Amino acid sequence: MTEDQATSDSSSRGPICPNCREPLRINLRYELLVPQGQGQGPEAEMALTYCGACGWTLQCMPVRIGGPAGRGRRPQEEVAAPADEQTLEGQFQLRCRELIGEIRSLGFDPNVWVAMTNGLGAAGAARKLLADHHELAATHWLVMHGRPELTMEHAIALPRWAELFTDADRAEAAQRLTHAGSTPRR
Repeated sequence: MTEDQATSDSSSRGPICPNCREPLRINLRYELLVPQGQGQGPEAEMALTYCGACGWTLQCMPVRIGGPAGRGRRPQEEVAAPADEQTLEGQFQLRCRELIGEIRSLGFDPNVWVAMTNGLGAAGAARKLLADHHELAATHWLVMHGRPELTMEHAIALPRWAELFTDADRAEAAQRLTHAGSTPRR
């Protein structure tokens, strides 16, 4: 195939399947999977996005109940207000709330980050994630979409929050950002 043929073929441009390298513009499929059996409520339904050429799963996530006509996304859990907005920890929580709002506007819901922030506070959640060596899915997604400045790890490294995190925390956060940009997530 010549270069001219490759550029004139509209299916050769755009996203491709990471498994079979076929164009997703013509092969992307979406299905709602409903488990069969007793005791399975609507919360067990799964939304599956996959390549129709090879069957490679691109995303599988629970269906969220609510929204227009009872379908679509349920209301997203909001980030709780900090106990005291005047403290550095309270200000970090407000910043994380802003970051989460920006991430959601891009089409990704960092629900694990929200739940941990609401349970432990933003700084507590960040410290626990670092200590447990748990990487948020949002980190990889944001780095792959060219928005590392919206990650929790980027925020940790900023001088404004130096009193909240140790040098080891900042080093771990920087290493995670590097790792998120260099390896595919499956």
